[in-house]
Amino acid sequence: MALTLNEFKNRLKKIKLVVTDVDGTLTDDHEKIGDWTRSLIKKIREKDVAFTIATQKIFSSVRDIAGDLEINVPFISANGRYICDLKSFILSESYIKRRYMEKALKYAMQYNARIAFCNNYEVIYTKENAIVTTLPHRLGTNYRLVENYHDYQDKIVEIMFIGFERKVIKYIQRRITFPFMWFLSANYFRISSRSGLYNLDVREARVDKCSAMKILAGYFKFKKNEVAVLGDWYNDMDLFRFGGLNIALKNAVPRLRYIADYVIDKTNNEEGVGEFLNMLYDAKDSSN
Repeated sequence: MALTLNEFKNRLKKIKLVVTDVDGTLTDDHEKIGDWTRSLIKKIREKDVAFTIATQKIFSSVRDIAGDLEINVPFISANGRYICDLKSFILSESYIKRRYMEKALKYAMQYNARIAFCNNYEVIYTKENAIVTTLPHRLGTNYRLVENYHDYQDKIVEIMFIGFERKVIKYIQRRITFPFMWFLSANYFRISSRSGLYNLDVREARVDKCSAMKILAGYFKFKKNEVAVLGDWYNDMDLFRFGGLNIALKNAVPRLRYIADYVIDKTNNEEGVGEFLNMLYDAKDSSN
C-alpha cells in the first residue's frame, strides 16, 4: 500500500543513500539531466546523503554521467553485474563463463540470429553482426569491430541476440533458459515497433539490481529503511525488490507505480528525480 504524503516525508528523514535508474528516470527523453536536478544532487550531499546510479547500460556508457555528477561512490552497471567507482575500485563483478559463450555462438549460427558480446567497456561485434551498432537502446555505447569472437570471450557481462523473427529469438531463449537456468538468465523484448527487431539479453543468473543493492548497502552498512531507489521500467522492479523506500516517476510503467511506496507527480521530462531530491532535502532540513 502506498504511503501517505506525511508518512513519506517521515521516511525521507532516515534516508542516507539514493540510487536511481538512468534512462527514463534520471535523464529526459533526450538523454539530458536538468540543471535543477544537478543542483539538488549537490545539496543532498550537504545533508550527508550519498547519491549514485543503477543501470542496465555497461560501465563505459555511464562513466561520463557519473563523472559529470561527481558521483564519488560505487555505481551499478550492466543490471548489477558490475559495481565500480570512478577510481576503478571494484566492489563486485560477475561474468559469463566461456563455455556458455561458445554455446551462444552455436545457437546464433544454427538459428541465423545476430550476436554480440558486451564487456564493461564496449560491445564487441563482427562484420556480419553490425546491426547491433544501430540499436536505439544502446545509445552512448562504445563498439569494437573484430574479425571473430575467439579472442574476446573474457570478462563478458552480457550476450546480445538480435533477430527479425520473434519465434526464433523466443526459441533461443527457451534453449538457453533450459537447461542453463541455474547459470544464465535470458530476457527477451521487442526493441521498437518501427525497427521490427527482437532482442535477447543473456546474463549470469542470480545477479541483478536487487543483489547489487544488497552489496552496495552492505558496503556502506546502511539499513534498508535508509536507502531510497527510483525507477521507471520493468527491470527496476529488481531495485524495488531490495526493500528500501521505492519511488516511481509519473512516467513509470503501471506495474512499477502500483508497487511503489510513493509516485512522484512529475515525469523524467519534468525532472521527477529533482522533485524527489527537493522533497528529501526539505525533509532533512526540517529534522535539524
